[in-house]
Amino acid sequence: MDKSIILSSESNEKKESWLSKITKFLTKRNLKLLLLVAVGVVALIMLFGSSSTGDKSSSDESVTTSGYISTMEYCEMLESKLEQVLSVVDGAGNISVMVSVDGSPELVYVSQEDETISTSSSGTTTSSTYSSPIIIEVSGSKSALVMTEKLPAVKGVIVVSSGAGNVATKLNLLNAVATLLDISTDQVTILKGV
Repeated sequence: MDKSIILSSESNEKKESWLSKITKFLTKRNLKLLLLVAVGVVALIMLFGSSSTGDKSSSDESVTTSGYISTMEYCEMLESKLEQVLSVVDGAGNISVMVSVDGSPELVYVSQEDETISTSSSGTTTSSTYSSPIIIEVSGSKSALVMTEKLPAVKGVIVVSSGAGNVATKLNLLNAVATLLDISTDQVTILKGV
């Protein structure tokens, strides 16, 4: 007999034996058990998947809320940036900067307007409009939806420079601060430091 025919009949027998074993295993009782295990695996995936997603959203939320700046942080940021820029001005020497601002940062919320129209028994129609912020819920925490953050205007700047004894350097520092902050030179004071 041909060897290929023998091999093919052996492989068919193996296929049938595996197929019969699988068919025997998938009785009603085992099918229910297999379905129960599959549902359990899906539930575990959803549980661990949502908890890791929850961690991400809560960390993203902290980044978002920490993205808003306080008055102190805003002043410190301006002072730091000004010191970096002014310290490289020719002849400026050691630089120290202090910035004062008018007020504090203000959050502007997205709002929705609702209009109420009412008619009295005498036939008079009145209309009233009111707006309210849109509230969103992130990870179980409710907050108003912020459109933008308005930073306060700069009231004044004091620059102490060891090179401010030179009139040209003092004028360069004065013009640099006024230009960078878009303020009047009247709001800037340049002092000679040590």
